[in-house]
Amino acid sequence: MAFTARHNITTVLTQNLVAAGDNAGNITSVHLANVDASDSVNVDLIVNGPSNSNHYIIKNVSISSGASLTVDTKEIPIDTRSNGDSLRIKLSAATPIDVLINATRW
Repeated sequence: MAFTARHNITTVLTQNLVAAGDNAGNITSVHLANVDASDSVNVDLIVNGPSNSNHYIIKNVSISSGASLTVDTKEIPIDTRSNGDSLRIKLSAATPIDVLINATRW
């Protein structure tokens, strides 16, 4: 798969932002913006390892309507090469979140 830096998430189902094999490089930050006009949403940002183990970068963090959060991931190793890690997101409600991922290529 090809690395996609921009996502619009609108579901409570866990979604891959970057899948193992996307070769995203060094993910340096993830910007989350709640674009809903009235509702807040709780967000989980998860590194899913090759053995299907979840490691939470953030868990159950509330983002108010119209607010944003930038998560610095420079010091968190996320290996998105083949058979590596996936970066996932999970929302508490179907409140729309825009996601921007900054990465530098290896």
